[in-house]
Amino acid sequence: MNLGTTPDMPTGRMRSSAFILKQLEVYNWGPFARPEPLEIDPFGTAIVGPTGSGKTTLVDAFMTLITPAPKYNLASTGGHESDRDLISYVRGVSGAGNNTGDNSHIIRPGKTTTAISAVFSDGSTSVRIGALFWIEGTGFSHADLRRIWLFSDTENPSMEDWLTTHHEGGSRALKQVARETVGLHVFDSKKRYIAHLRRFFEVGENAFALLNRAAGLKQLNSIDEIFRELVLDDRSGFQRAAEVAQEFDTLKGIRQELETALEQQKSLLPIERRNKAYQSCENQLNQQQKLLKFLPVWFAEAGHRMWDENAKQLEKKIAEKIRKIEFAKQHAHALQEQANTLKEAYLKVGGAGVEQLKARIEEHRANIVRVKGNARDYLKLTRALDMDDTLTESSLKKNRSIAADRKRDLQKKTELQEQEIYRLGLRLEQDNQEYERLRQEKTKIPASPDSNMPPDFQVFRTALALELDLPEDLLPFVAEMVEVKPDEALWRGAVERAIGGHRLRILVPLSHKQKALQWINNRDNRLHIRLLSSALPDKPPRFFKDGFTRKLKFKKHPQRELLKHLLAKIDRHCVKTAQELAGTPFGMTPEGLMSGSRGFYEKQDKKPLDRDWMTGFSNKDRLEYLNRQITRFKARIKECKKQFDTAKALSQHTLD
Repeated sequence: MNLGTTPDMPTGRMRSSAFILKQLEVYNWGPFARPEPLEIDPFGTAIVGPTGSGKTTLVDAFMTLITPAPKYNLASTGGHESDRDLISYVRGVSGAGNNTGDNSHIIRPGKTTTAISAVFSDGSTSVRIGALFWIEGTGFSHADLRRIWLFSDTENPSMEDWLTTHHEGGSRALKQVARETVGLHVFDSKKRYIAHLRRFFEVGENAFALLNRAAGLKQLNSIDEIFRELVLDDRSGFQRAAEVAQEFDTLKGIRQELETALEQQKSLLPIERRNKAYQSCENQLNQQQKLLKFLPVWFAEAGHRMWDENAKQLEKKIAEKIRKIEFAKQHAHALQEQANTLKEAYLKVGGAGVEQLKARIEEHRANIVRVKGNARDYLKLTRALDMDDTLTESSLKKNRSIAADRKRDLQKKTELQEQEIYRLGLRLEQDNQEYERLRQEKTKIPASPDSNMPPDFQVFRTALALELDLPEDLLPFVAEMVEVKPDEALWRGAVERAIGGHRLRILVPLSHKQKALQWINNRDNRLHIRLLSSALPDKPPRFFKDGFTRKLKFKKHPQRELLKHLLAKIDRHCVKTAQELAGTPFGMTPEGLMSGSRGFYEKQDKKPLDRDWMTGFSNKDRLEYLNRQITRFKARIKECKKQFDTAKALSQHTLD
């Protein structure tokens, strides 16, 4: 085959010679199973052989590669239509029109793959075109046939390489190789593939179809007809061609409907197989149900025969045992009469007195054994208790008195030890609970890095913020708004005690006061809730010159001035000694002693001054306090556990 002058791809430079068919290779195409490379001589090649040897099959393979819609078997039929099609070549159908109903004339009835390849050369450059067809199942329709078309600017990769890649990874693997190989193109659509061939070889749309029709030429009038149809531009037949094309569209729709019906019929095949299996199971079930109806009768008859035989054997055994029992009773009666006769003779000669003496002797012997055993136990006990072990009545009375006194002392000691064990156990349990509470609180501390407030109050503040639809930082606690200056650390505990419960007071914006009060009033808060929400006074706050408020740093916040007015109302003079406090109303010392109006003093020492600090702009103090408490309670628990174990061991030793 000579394909005319072509541009030098991809630069577009014209070649000086045409591409000539160099090689044709097929695999699993018609009767050809193994790859059959057919070398084409550039000066001419003739394919000869007897009828049915595959000459037309090779021509149709080549036409499949270059023609959009090849007409098969034209070389054998002289240009007339044939029942040969692409699926018949892939399946390897022999004997066209064979309708015997079996698959004996089909070479490849199951899963199969077919490949066709052709190599062209212009003397300096070679190109390879090819196609792969495969069927995954046993279908025989064109819908079951998968296709892929290939074009390579070089002779490599070979058709065998394409088959290997497709076998290992399917069409996806071939496309991946195409992406990685320069000049290799893979097409899912034959239309795009043929368009690429026409561009490469620079031929018209009818060129390949003309070549296909030329393969079936046997008469000169055929040449005239082909030229009229495919070469000459006679537009008089275009309208009729359009009508024929529309009819083909109708036929295409009918074919699609037939293929849909075929697919539906195939989809019903599993139901047919399952129905046959169901009918087989139903027949077996009916047979088993019939046997089941007869089974009780058979079982009853067999049981009756078996139990009747067993009953007869048992009756024989019972009769034999009764006979032996009667014999034994008669023998026993005879022996009893003989014993009575001998006993009467024995008593007549003085045997009654002898029997009485024997009975008393046995009684005294048993009493002696019992008394000796009691004496051994008594001696063992007295020696263990360091008492008099003399076996006399006086020593026995004395030991009884001593034992009673010791018993009373032991009971008192046991009661005291039990009380101590209970006390230590209760203390251990309380310490464990407090340790666990502190540990749980420590785990929650990192969630609030800017606050020393107890977790319960922070949870309440979160719920209140959610209800009021406000950020939590707009609902600060008083303690979060102030911090003792570093150079005034000596006064930290006293300042905490002076602010007191106000540390837990939440500053609520005035616009949200009513909603906050209503929400708090209508729920069980389980805490002592304190709020502050009011307008700012007209006058600025006035702190004592020596008041504890001068020792504080205030956080920048919209409620800062309201907080200052609150603290100004509870401000106290800071004095260093109790003597100074005696003459200073509303004052306080670093140790926490406070004065009220003249003559009133108090010091609340329910808790140490260095505990429960809440003020500050970070959780550092709370974390340090929790660490100290956790360490302290861990040591207390260890010591209490040791005392508890010692008390239990001592109590057990006392009981032993």
